[in-house]
Amino acid sequence: MKFSTRTLYGLKAILVLAMRYGEGSLSVSQIAKKEGISVAYLEQILNALKKKGLVKSVRGPQGGYVLAQKPSEVTLEDLFYCMEKKLFVEKDSSAAFLKDRSEISIGNALFWQKFNAGIQKSLSETTLKELVDEARHIKKSKISLPMVTFHI
Repeated sequence: MKFSTRTLYGLKAILVLAMRYGEGSLSVSQIAKKEGISVAYLEQILNALKKKGLVKSVRGPQGGYVLAQKPSEVTLEDLFYCMEKKLFVEKDSSAAFLKDRSEISIGNALFWQKFNAGIQKSLSETTLKELVDEARHIKKSKISLPMVTFHI
């Protein structure tokens, strides 16, 4: 499964804000420079996150963006639905597998239902706080991040 750059950059931006939660705001240009994202594109992403209530803007000389909720209250599901709109295989596609009622088609439909349920469960259970805490632990302990690969 591939995610758009909008989602990947949205994750980077919201993690930067989660890492700094309670320490004040960051400007769009600060986040863009830190994460290598164009300012114009990041502004679009942050506006989408703001509309969904995940971040808020702060006016003034020290203005910028902050996380609108505690990192423990924001799940990856919140972010991914905001960025992707359609994260999972549409229900109609699994219905298409069921047209001929063959075992293969039913098995295919079951696979996609289980696949979607697994992803949704993982995203709904994973908070920004969990990612921040794990990232800090890995960095502090200097252990290497396990590489995850998928083979097809």
